[in-house]
Amino acid sequence: MPSIIYDMNDPLASLVKSGLSEKEARTYVACLELGDSTASDIAIKSGLPRTLVYDLLERLIEAGLASYAVKNGKKYFLAADPRELLRILREKESAISAILPSLQVLQKERGSVRPRVTIYGGKEGMKSVMNDILHSRVQAFFAYGSSRSSYDVIPAFMDEWHKKRIKKRVEMHVIYNNTPQARQKARDKAASLQYTKYRFMPIALESPTATVIYANKVILQSWTREPFAVMIENAEMAQNQKKYFEQLWKIAAP
Repeated sequence: MPSIIYDMNDPLASLVKSGLSEKEARTYVACLELGDSTASDIAIKSGLPRTLVYDLLERLIEAGLASYAVKNGKKYFLAADPRELLRILREKESAISAILPSLQVLQKERGSVRPRVTIYGGKEGMKSVMNDILHSRVQAFFAYGSSRSSYDVIPAFMDEWHKKRIKKRVEMHVIYNNTPQARQKARDKAASLQYTKYRFMPIALESPTATVIYANKVILQSWTREPFAVMIENAEMAQNQKKYFEQLWKIAAP
């Protein structure tokens, strides 16, 4: 029999939402409406096969939502008071509350194994990524591969962003590609480089891409005409990228 979609004002729909299966709900309601009744009566009322109704009644009995008595050699089933549903829900809530700390630990462990990846597109997306650095409350962040192309894409925002960074005293450690454009921009934007340490890699490539490392995140940025960024949240990857940055810093020049 195909599943039935009920109006949320229908008791059946509410019972399904509370955790019963559709067929369990139909059996319980039929049993509730009939009072003391046989499985055959409940099967007719619910529209379910009698053999299936026996199994469903057993489940309801185990859940405390039904009981039975034997009269003249026949089983007569009786639905429990509907208020028992509240008891069951409270018990479920109590059980979940008890294991919630353990589930949260599993969530954190899963997060350390399986990175969370988020993609940001457009200028507004790039602004969100940059703001996340300041919102993360880190004391420093690290970047390499950039030639300060962010100023070509969102110049006014970057000016304000650096003012906020400086006010928060967030240190920026950055390795630029060694191009005339990058060195010129470093001179022109000297005011924005407070609380900044920077060096130049022996790579004469004007690149619109950059890698940023902070907290447990690694961001791959593409400062093109249609900019986008990929944020990877993974503590192990962030730690490895930080070590890679430190090695690059040793061979970079002032």
